[in-house]
Amino acid sequence: MDAIGVALYLAVHVVALLMIPLGLPGTFVQLGAAVALTVLSDGARLGWGFVGLFAVLTLAGELVEFLSGQWGARRFGGSRHAAWGALLGGIVGAVVGGIPVPVVGSVIASFLGTFAGALAGEMYGRRRASLDLRVGVGAVIGRAIGVATKLSIAFFMLIVSAAVLIAQAFGQRAA
Repeated sequence: MDAIGVALYLAVHVVALLMIPLGLPGTFVQLGAAVALTVLSDGARLGWGFVGLFAVLTLAGELVEFLSGQWGARRFGGSRHAAWGALLGGIVGAVVGGIPVPVVGSVIASFLGTFAGALAGEMYGRRRASLDLRVGVGAVIGRAIGVATKLSIAFFMLIVSAAVLIAQAFGQRAA
């Protein structure tokens, strides 16, 4: 039963990794799994120190992902309106894109929504209908950086978890 629990825990991490490009809170799922494993094993499998580390990483990843599209829009000359448009467009795109084409639609539509939202926000802020595609491209680049950062954090959490559990399986003491 112990091996099944560890395998299930690691499988949850893999599924959480797949959730991130869809705009879903994969790192929070990983954090929840770590808390559950720590509580259920009374800290024998994964200590509270690792849970604390995972909590800090989760919050950092969410913050980077949240701000990255806005940063990209601003970095490429967009206004505050473009930054907020990028954020809202990305969220709406992820939700709406998943309806006709699950999984892939959410990913593609979140980037398209970020682009369109940044453009719409910039046009609204400047009160003119001319398009500045640089702002939209910047928002998409920022969003890609945010998703990549969050994926890296989630992958790190998976590797740390696997390393701790493998070390325990071979009788080594883990913190």
